[in-house]
Amino acid sequence: MTQATATSFPLDHEYVPPRRRLGGLRRFVTREPLGTIGAVVVLLMIFGAIAAPILHTTNPKAFSADVLSSPSWDHWFGTTREGKDVWSRVLYGGRVSLKIGLSTVVISVLGGTLLALVSGYLGGIVDFVLGRITDVLVALPAILFALTLRTSIGQDVPDVPGMSQGEILLVIAICVVFTPVIFRIMRGAVLEQRNAVYVEAARVVGASELRIMFRHLLPNLAGLMIVITSTTLPAAILTESALSFLGVGVEIGTPSWGADLSGNARQFFVDAPWIAIFPGLALSLTVLAFNLLGDSLRDTLDPRLRNKR
Repeated sequence: MTQATATSFPLDHEYVPPRRRLGGLRRFVTREPLGTIGAVVVLLMIFGAIAAPILHTTNPKAFSADVLSSPSWDHWFGTTREGKDVWSRVLYGGRVSLKIGLSTVVISVLGGTLLALVSGYLGGIVDFVLGRITDVLVALPAILFALTLRTSIGQDVPDVPGMSQGEILLVIAICVVFTPVIFRIMRGAVLEQRNAVYVEAARVVGASELRIMFRHLLPNLAGLMIVITSTTLPAAILTESALSFLGVGVEIGTPSWGADLSGNARQFFVDAPWIAIFPGLALSLTVLAFNLLGDSLRDTLDPRLRNKR
């Protein structure tokens, strides 16, 4: 009986035939049309960011004589006051925003989940200390906290391949802001699961604490981690854009949706509205698409919501 109880979990190790996976995808498309639209837009944005070196028309940092040129065949989204091509800057700006957003979310979700596993499962003084530190950090206004961190962190940071110093500093600042929030969410899930039947069964057969945390608890938090990732990513992109808009984001001249909406460009928004329309539209569509996808994934993966449907 003990052996049967121990081997009946976890279900995440069961083999899922490809036909069943395709059936699940079809059900998602049928039941979550808004989430499907969000997923399509997200894929298009990711494709545009990856294929930016192929799809761009000119160097996004290059100056030209076509100053404040309206959208045309030569410049699909027009040009800025420096003659920079808006279409190319939108493509490369998406590359910067998605790169910072994905890096931030991956680090924050993994860090917050690991801390939540240790804190929620072990409890005691570790849980108390981490909980109080988290309470202090969460109480601070997010954007002001990120702004303070970004301006106070020195420039002497380790080099990361494919990322500039400004992008690394942004990732660090946003991670410090987001990790405590994710920690609190995941800690609640760990507290809910640590006395579950499969955890008790693992204890009975002599599984170590580390094995229970990472072999049993962690796989059962995967659905929540996916939902948190999809809902936190648009917030990370917005935070990056806000910091770039305030002038403490990426390096000057680097394509960024937030940076292209700030600075001296604002005085030309009335006479050359395309300067604001296209970066703002790209940012809004990306955030909206991730929110739609995140809501649909939550409705699909959360068993409490799924049973009500």
